[in-house]
Amino acid sequence: MTATRPREVVARPPLSARRVFLVAAGAFALFVTALLIGRATASPPKPPGDAVGTELNVVLPESIRQLPLTDEFGKSTNLAALDGKVVVLTDFMTSCQEICPITTAQLNQIDATVTKAGLAGKVRFVNITVDPDRDSPFRLHAYRTFANLLPNWTLLTGSAPNLAALWKYFGATYSKVAADSPAPIDWLTGKPLTYDLVHSDVLVFLDPSGHQRFVIQGMVNGTNAPLTSAERGFLSDKGRANLADVADASWTQPQGLQVVSWLTKKHLH
Repeated sequence: MTATRPREVVARPPLSARRVFLVAAGAFALFVTALLIGRATASPPKPPGDAVGTELNVVLPESIRQLPLTDEFGKSTNLAALDGKVVVLTDFMTSCQEICPITTAQLNQIDATVTKAGLAGKVRFVNITVDPDRDSPFRLHAYRTFANLLPNWTLLTGSAPNLAALWKYFGATYSKVAADSPAPIDWLTGKPLTYDLVHSDVLVFLDPSGHQRFVIQGMVNGTNAPLTSAERGFLSDKGRANLADVADASWTQPQGLQVVSWLTKKHLH
């Protein structure tokens, strides 16, 4: 009978110092990476810079904050009524065929992102007319449907002197000129327009405390502007050209959204 040899128990060698180091180094690298990602995500948004617009921190004078204006329902109001919200404010007129519809459409798309993020109650988009002779509360209210505006938009008009004072303060200029020939047909009345207004394009951002924080001068890049069919149909030849005029554009929709992100302290995409 052959004797059974006892099984040999082979001890596992301890981890080498090099392997211990590599494991520890890998874990540390993962920790640092996670930390950096966390810091990058937590870092507050910043404005797009002076190549796009002008960063400010200016308290609006009471003469501008309290200036009487009228909303689309005929109710008296003013800019002070918007305290507590980030305000995105621009000049426009309901009969504009060149830039206003494009600007409004791009801002409305920014608003869609704001609304999706649950911030609609904290941000207000405001169009204030430069054409008080035509832009009555009735026309402003009709424009809401014309442009398919989201609920957190405010459309304002006022007396000619009050609007002149407001837009002089914010740096927007405008003047009445003859209508094109043949005269364009108004989208609301179906009648020929009897005059036009040449105006500059100013986009003003106010913080919740009512301070003016960022100003952009010039027209928006119209690429992929989500115009309604009514807006698109009302554009003039110049307006349709503006949809593709990248060279003359001063800002883009993402840059406008970046300012709103900065002021709401939320990363919006």
